[in-house]
Amino acid sequence: MTGRRIVNVGLTVFVLVAIIALYRWTPTQQDFQQPVAVNGVIGKPVHTPRFDLTVDGVRISKKLRVPRTTPDRDTLSDFVVIDATVKATKEPIHLGKVQIRTSDGYLYLGSNRSGLQEADLTGFQFAPDIPARGSFVVEMPADKLPGAVLLVTEKPFFTELEPQATISLGVKKDQLAGLRQPVAVLTNADAS
Repeated sequence: MTGRRIVNVGLTVFVLVAIIALYRWTPTQQDFQQPVAVNGVIGKPVHTPRFDLTVDGVRISKKLRVPRTTPDRDTLSDFVVIDATVKATKEPIHLGKVQIRTSDGYLYLGSNRSGLQEADLTGFQFAPDIPARGSFVVEMPADKLPGAVLLVTEKPFFTELEPQATISLGVKKDQLAGLRQPVAVLTNADAS
């Protein structure tokens, strides 16, 4: 009788461990419904089904000058200014979500400082087939830029299976000093 109890307890423990393991390893909706990455590199256009994006350059500064506002914005980390050209391909759009993912997996969101929405590309409405030049601004430590990737989607929420421009910024550690400016001056986003 005791042998049978040991077998029953062992089987019960085995079934519980199997249930927990299956629960942990079963994929969730977020595991397979992420934005669809459209990969690219700095200087080359990335063609998503809804927009084309070309990153023209990266600048770093502790101060940011936004057009028609005073004083200059200060930060305890760094302003990373990504100069880019964007063109809608089918219909008018806004780019609602801008992030930088560092090589160690941290995500830094686009800055939402006062006055930026009127000046940077996140507040601009892109018309089809008319390229617009401007900048994205992200506040983050500049030493996290090596190996970082820019992530841009049209929608700010519910981005599952939406196209996401995923652009390697290509910044190396020895290039950081050359990208630094005393004051990063933004120009208003403008269609050319």
